[in-house]
Amino acid sequence: MKKYIKLMLFAAAILASFSASAEDSAVSTKISSGLFYSSGQSQTTGSADSTLYSIPLMLSFRGQRVHAGFSTSYMDITSRYPSTGTSSKVSGMGDLTFSLGYDLTDQPSWTVTVKHKFATGDKSKGLSTGKDDNYLQLDYFSAIGQRSSFFATAGYKFVGKVAGARMKDSAYGSVGAGYFFPSKTSVGLSLDYLQSSYASLKDQTGVSVFVGKSLSKQWSISAFGSYDNTSTQSMGLTFTRKF
Repeated sequence: MKKYIKLMLFAAAILASFSASAEDSAVSTKISSGLFYSSGQSQTTGSADSTLYSIPLMLSFRGQRVHAGFSTSYMDITSRYPSTGTSSKVSGMGDLTFSLGYDLTDQPSWTVTVKHKFATGDKSKGLSTGKDDNYLQLDYFSAIGQRSSFFATAGYKFVGKVAGARMKDSAYGSVGAGYFFPSKTSVGLSLDYLQSSYASLKDQTGVSVFVGKSLSKQWSISAFGSYDNTSTQSMGLTFTRKF
């Protein structure tokens, strides 16, 4: 019950933030979904060898300076344990994450975002730790000329620690550049760092590439792929509908 009370309070904070800002009277809405795949180390289950397929669902709202949203996903996870020669497979809905951000400046853009992950996934199946997490994130974006851009992210995750799991708070960040073609196609490259929330897993440093395409005023598509020092590879495809 406590987690749902927190959820309602957080949703109320989001609505209050939009209502309090006259600048945000015109709010745009986006719904996104697609397919995500990852093979290797998993921060979701704390496993060093797992395969994840998921269907994400994201709903976001943006005004002039305030942005907010939530995300969740349906997951299918296979974890392998070489020491015992066994494996486990679980599937179901994962946790629900709310975010609330504010653009501090316009150009270059500095944005601060807070996130709260509600442990709504099934803990008994291994789809959730059963604990809420909190995030504090700072993003930077700057246009370089007419078509190029530079961006960076720095964040910190305050982990809801599970007894006996040897979990710890962790930092993450990325830095990269993008290019926008006249055909309304964008490409980019970033260097990423993720400090593991589990003492038993390695910190991850890797590279990501992404491409996005505007199909119409309402529809867009994006894809990404990444690889890191733990030999973890990830890729995803996302469709977005703007209202």
